Amino acid sequence: MGEIIFHVILIIIMGLFFKESLVITTGRSADPIGPAGFPQAILVIILVLLLVSLFKVIGKMKSAEQKASPLNLNMAYFGLLAGIVVFILLNDLISFTLASIVFCFILFWLLGQKKYIKMTINSIIIAVVFTLVFGQILTVPLPRGIGVIKELSYFLY
Repeated sequence: MGEIIFHVILIIIMGLFFKESLVITTGRSADPIGPAGFPQAILVIILVLLLVSLFKVIGKMKSAEQKASPLNLNMAYFGLLAGIVVFILLNDLISFTLASIVFCFILFWLLGQKKYIKMTINSIIIAVVFTLVFGQILTVPLPRGIGVIKELSYFLY
């Protein structure tokens, strides 16, 4: 029942976002889509996927009897929560890139990866790619850290 309520809440929120996107005006008459086209397209896709997911949940609920299962909390849940907290705290101190490397390494470790060299290389690649995409291509201002780390971050983004 909780899944159905969650789906309905998300559908209502996405509907409100779509309603708000209808009032976005354009200053150009040559652009047929306008600035609201992309958000509206994404919101329609989200709404369609939410409706499909909602119908699947309702179908599962009707076909199988719901059994109350205990909440299965293991170390991975708490580790993920701790990793997010560490990422947020380290973001301003050691820059987005280094904090992302630490966060990815923690996630790989929580997922059961045992090859530390591979984990380190993958963490560095993922962090650098995200930094380049968001910092250079999309020009999102990312935290640069403090001191020497701040100066070094200018070489990357």
